Amino acid sequence: MSINPEKAKFYTNILLNSLLEKKMSFDRLFSLIVRKYGVNPREARQLYKLLYKILIYYHTIRFLASYHGFTRRVSGFVDYLYSRGFSIDTVLGEARDLSSSLSPILKLSIMYGYPSWFIRDLYGLIPPVELEEMLRSLNERKRWLRVNTWKATIEEALECLEKSGVRIRVHSEFKDMVYVEDPFHKIGGNLCIKKGLVIPQDISSYIATRLLIFSQGDFVDACSAPGVKTIQVVSQSAPSRVLAIDISLDRLYTMRRLLETYIGRTPRVLLVNADASIIQPNFTKPIVLIDAPCSNSGAIYSDPAVKIHLSKKTLRRLSIVQKRILENTIRYSGLLYYMTCSIHPAEGEEVLDYIMEKYKDRVEARFVFESHYVGRAYSKYKFSSIARRIHPQVVNGQGFFLAILEVG
Repeated sequence: MSINPEKAKFYTNILLNSLLEKKMSFDRLFSLIVRKYGVNPREARQLYKLLYKILIYYHTIRFLASYHGFTRRVSGFVDYLYSRGFSIDTVLGEARDLSSSLSPILKLSIMYGYPSWFIRDLYGLIPPVELEEMLRSLNERKRWLRVNTWKATIEEALECLEKSGVRIRVHSEFKDMVYVEDPFHKIGGNLCIKKGLVIPQDISSYIATRLLIFSQGDFVDACSAPGVKTIQVVSQSAPSRVLAIDISLDRLYTMRRLLETYIGRTPRVLLVNADASIIQPNFTKPIVLIDAPCSNSGAIYSDPAVKIHLSKKTLRRLSIVQKRILENTIRYSGLLYYMTCSIHPAEGEEVLDYIMEKYKDRVEARFVFESHYVGRAYSKYKFSSIARRIHPQVVNGQGFFLAILEVG
């Protein structure tokens, strides 16, 4: 079944105008569209795939529309797609033909649908072949689930998933992680998730959080909601007390529901609505996770609307936010885990350089475990050797930056 071009034009207009007007995730906006216009389930599945790909290649389509003389407004973008029958394959064919005569940076921008300034910032940080593999990997939708061993054995969870009709593949090393074979399979209402047997969690998030598995002490999750990492730490470790902080009250309500579903009510976990750049918990040298607010450029396949919202201004703002949170956390933490779901150095290496220079008398690096899933950070920065990156093309997951700091 293919979407009628007139309908595709209508829904694409709504999608783009809504995203350009207000920052929102693709999944949330799509759900609103389906409810408002009464899209039937079968058509919704096809429409989801089409709109998903349009966002993934948003910058490609925008460039080609302008190149062929269409206006740079949303109407021109949509008219160009309409003239190509909303065939993304046709669009990508044109992109391949045109990109052969372009510079390497512009070629990657057009072929994979990223802003040219973003590619320029990354070019030279890793070999071009690896950069292309990373961009390609982030364009390909993936779904991972983690078995909640707090509630079920791996065998019980896998049996539940198979009975519910979800085709899965168990990770070769991490047996509690399963890959959903059909990345567009709707799993939100899956019974195994509702019962708390499995948790939607990306493989890179899982690997990054494994660094936090410890035996005792207090734990603070400074930017905690929606709580997937907190749940993993609580269910796989034995922290004395857990303080989960988030600036969004709505997200904390969501987190509370998730905690009740996956680990039940536990007095060890306290949820606090506060600003992580200001709050001073009354804990003595706790282990602190800062999964900092970022552009989510390492999670594009999870939310392709990220490509529309990416901007230099946003990166600068988020970099400042991360520095403020880190600076405040240094005042009370004993061990600090700094991570971002970003592939841009402004939300990783550059922040780490700033912190290490400013607090060199108080902070020193803690060794990050070696694994073939965890690679070196971008090497051109002063403190790159003490940081790590999880590269999307290596793990078949999201892109993460990681650093562990010991505070004196």
